Amino acid sequence: MKILKIAILVCSLGLSGMAQSRNQAGAGRTDLTSTLLELDRIAAATNSDLGHLQIEKWKGGWKTGFTTSASHKTQAGQSAKSLERNLKTALPDLIRGALNSRGGMYTTFKVYEDVNLVCQTLDSLVSTAEEYGRKEEYAPLAGDYNNLVRLRRLLSAYIEQKAAAADARIGTPSDVSDTSPADGASLPRKITVDSVASTHKRKTHSSND
Repeated sequence: MKILKIAILVCSLGLSGMAQSRNQAGAGRTDLTSTLLELDRIAAATNSDLGHLQIEKWKGGWKTGFTTSASHKTQAGQSAKSLERNLKTALPDLIRGALNSRGGMYTTFKVYEDVNLVCQTLDSLVSTAEEYGRKEEYAPLAGDYNNLVRLRRLLSAYIEQKAAAADARIGTPSDVSDTSPADGASLPRKITVDSVASTHKRKTHSSND
């Protein structure tokens, strides 16, 4: 009878440990649906903040006492328009595709690829806005950028988890092949390492009008 009680106790502890391990593993997994829905919201907010930019009123640059050309305004205007087009149409369409595919690897990677490009362009624009624009324009965009970088990191983690699970099913390490997607879509030219991604901190001093 004593041996039976000990066996039951050991079994109970084992089941409890297994349940705890499953909960911990589940806690470490990325909730893709929540990430995509938040990304859709942040994309809309970023697009709205871009619409409040008054680039034509930005101050001129100075170099050795002389005013530089307005090239920074031209570049910033082009970047802002490109971002607005992307955030209004391209990225929302990709997000819907990933949601409809229920977390498909390819559609999720396309979202990650686009977010990566958005972050690169927005990073440059935020830096220019900080130097030449007003704090009221720079601060919201800096917050948008930081949110997009955070969500990009979550997308990267999800893709990594999916790839690891696929490798576990196959039982072999990952082997990158030279095949292209069926629809001929191109892969990204540059992959950003999210763990060392820069962030923009809001100004604490007043900006010139």
